[in-house]
Amino acid sequence: MIEQARKSGKAMVMALPLAIGWTIYTAKPTPGNFLLAYVLSLVVLVATGQRGEGFRLRNVPLQVYNLVAYVLFLANEVLVSGVKVALVVLAPELKISPGTTELSTFDESKNELISAVSAHGITITPGELVVDFKESGEEGATMIVHSLNAEVSAKHLERDQQARLKRIKGILGYD
Repeated sequence: MIEQARKSGKAMVMALPLAIGWTIYTAKPTPGNFLLAYVLSLVVLVATGQRGEGFRLRNVPLQVYNLVAYVLFLANEVLVSGVKVALVVLAPELKISPGTTELSTFDESKNELISAVSAHGITITPGELVVDFKESGEEGATMIVHSLNAEVSAKHLERDQQARLKRIKGILGYD
């Protein structure tokens, strides 16, 4: 009974960032829209069986800080990459060299939720897309990342993944 209440509480907490994201995405910051998004988020979490097993409530203020920092990190990555991709499209003299790069998740716990959120963080960035995973050794799974410019992406993907992993672990309470 206590375990069920704990899982329900985690689902209620996990629904908050989903509802906030929906409210921002729809550009309708009204209480009614937020409440609708929150209820739908709970329904999705229950329907998909996500009840917070990979999420630990340890230091909520620090977890919220990491969430805000991660959202700002992603927003910056999307903005900068979007401008670079737009320049490539608008300036045909800029060459692209598409290709794939293998990138470790650097997650020794091999948590699938961390791998999925990492893949999302890369895929949401214009010009990069996680196309597959393959299992690897001690450092967790390896993501296969397709990029418009593989050479340039390979230089920053590992550094960005380290920063991404730090924030994701902080959000989920694994730090």
